[in-house]
Amino acid sequence: IIFIILTSGFNYDNSVQKVPSYMLDKMYSIDGKYGETEDINLKDEISQEEYENTIEGIEKFVLENHVLFDSISRQDFSKDCKKAIQNEKAHTIIDTQMECKRLISSLRQGHFGISNDYYTEILPIRFMKFKDGYYIYYSDNYKDVTAAKILDINGVPIKKVIEKVSKYFYGENKIFTETNSMRGIMHYDFLKKENIVNGEKVQFKLEKNGKTYKDIGFENIHEVKKISNITINPLDKICIREKLFYLQNKNDSLIIHFNSCTENDQYSINKFEKELNQNLKTNKPLKIIIDVRFNTGGHSYVYSPILKEIALYKLQNPEIKIKLLIGNLTYSAGGEACINTMRNIDNIEIIGTESSSSINNTFGINNVFYISSIKSICSYGDTLIRSDYTIQDLYNHNYRNYDLDENMLTPDFHAEQSFADYMIGNDPAMNYALRDEGDNSLIDRIKNLKK
Repeated sequence: IIFIILTSGFNYDNSVQKVPSYMLDKMYSIDGKYGETEDINLKDEISQEEYENTIEGIEKFVLENHVLFDSISRQDFSKDCKKAIQNEKAHTIIDTQMECKRLISSLRQGHFGISNDYYTEILPIRFMKFKDGYYIYYSDNYKDVTAAKILDINGVPIKKVIEKVSKYFYGENKIFTETNSMRGIMHYDFLKKENIVNGEKVQFKLEKNGKTYKDIGFENIHEVKKISNITINPLDKICIREKLFYLQNKNDSLIIHFNSCTENDQYSINKFEKELNQNLKTNKPLKIIIDVRFNTGGHSYVYSPILKEIALYKLQNPEIKIKLLIGNLTYSAGGEACINTMRNIDNIEIIGTESSSSINNTFGINNVFYISSIKSICSYGDTLIRSDYTIQDLYNHNYRNYDLDENMLTPDFHAEQSFADYMIGNDPAMNYALRDEGDNSLIDRIKNLKK
């Protein structure tokens, strides 16, 4: 695997150290030109001393610099680190990184974790979660398994596999952790670490077309590479996710697909604000649907002009209906956009599934540190963002959408795709949002005819 060296002059010998602020733009730049790269063999061993220095360095740095310990105490985090140090065996880079991921993920915070996804081997399939289970949606040269439902891996039920792997993936709530964990199952290293696999084959139990197939084996020969895949193509897509944001008019409804709280040369929030303003004036919709199901975050300021336009239109047209669509990918600034919408506009109906976004205290990605032995970068927070739920939330009845125990947003109406829905492009959440909410009773219709 190739690791990117950020800049010359950075001291890579220190076990754990903060990445200077002047290097952050270079780190997160898509088109940035880096001075050097280094080939890494993830199966290379590191000494016991270096392993101990790595764990101790992480413990010391996190305790001194990270601000939020709400899922685990500082004392318990320190105990876990000291326990990990006692593990005296041969340590490789990949094994050590997985152990570091486990320790850091114990804080259960979605903005705090190792960003480098290293793995030595990868399974030849990809899958997604639907209302009725976990389905393979593409594979590498295994045509017969596409569209199959996964029941277990090596005799371990798929939900239990996700539970085991989830300890290496960070997230404030169970929705975000599970969403992240699904990609980890494709990495053979995590399955091996949890003793789910221990040989050359990974045995799957699958269900397809009403039939159950046992012992579907995949030879563990897939090195890290881009999958040349056999893909299931749905008849229709419910969202064009390549677009950061776009509008869609359907009958008397305006759908605002807000897929990202970021902007670039092609997608400007100022231009989109003007487009939205003109659409509202021209089409005068009776219903506005804000779809943030695929919005994983970005910058909070990006959504503010859109909320302003919606709030103003609602003020001028109090009879219109506002629908907000959320899902398991709604996170960070995407979740904040939801909460700000709920707080500033009355009588919003929330539709979809539970969100990944935190509703309790959190922090943004504003700092990172470097772990030299595993060539990894980890984000952390030194500024706390407090969530203060006050009388405005009670007044607007938004408290019903705050699951404070599970730390997530919940919908008023649960609507989720089944695998069959996915295949034909059916969107239960959007269908419900677009439903006719006119007078349904015969008496009301007769009254309206006499007006």
